[in-house]
Amino acid sequence: MKLTNLQKGDLLFQLRSGGELEYAISRVFAGYNGMLLNHVAVYCGEGKRGEGKVVEATMPQVRCISLEHFLQRSVLDTSGRHCVVHARLLPEYLHLNEKAVGFILDQLDKPYDCHYTSKEKGWYCSELILEAWRFANRGHFVFPQTPMGFRDMETHELLPYWVQHYNKARKPIPEGEPGSHPALLSCSEKIDILSVTGQLPSRLNSFGIIDSPVQVV
Repeated sequence: MKLTNLQKGDLLFQLRSGGELEYAISRVFAGYNGMLLNHVAVYCGEGKRGEGKVVEATMPQVRCISLEHFLQRSVLDTSGRHCVVHARLLPEYLHLNEKAVGFILDQLDKPYDCHYTSKEKGWYCSELILEAWRFANRGHFVFPQTPMGFRDMETHELLPYWVQHYNKARKPIPEGEPGSHPALLSCSEKIDILSVTGQLPSRLNSFGIIDSPVQVV
């Protein structure tokens, strides 16, 4: 697949394939139109050879990868399409993109914030987005922080993954503390959704459980 009409500073939301971590992130909040989304990255323009560049905060560090590499990490739907949501800031915020992207590029090789707290010296994916546009906007949030959540959307119980993760780190679970999540960021009124690729989950059933037609690979 190919994404078209990409501009520097566009946000790429993704249902990212992987293991327990990716699953645990996707289970706590629903995103745009109820979709399962567990990752967000920034399109940073074209490289010297004309390939698209994407910067993302993921284990083990902030990195710049090709657009093709980014897409390959997406979950595929039952038709083999990558599950990606392409978004752009509203026109009144586009003037901030150049400075925000510059901030993001300055964070390359910084460690991934695996404890999801501003007290760490690294970044997780949506945290990097919030801080980049805050920096570009002279210290004022463009995307406001949202309370952190670690509970399953279905049961409202803490997911076992997070309990084990924070027990191992000997840290309290930062439930309710200011933070962000890629799914909630995708619902921001500050962005336009330009395209949705792949058949992402899009609704809650009568039990409050997200119906998922996608196939994790």
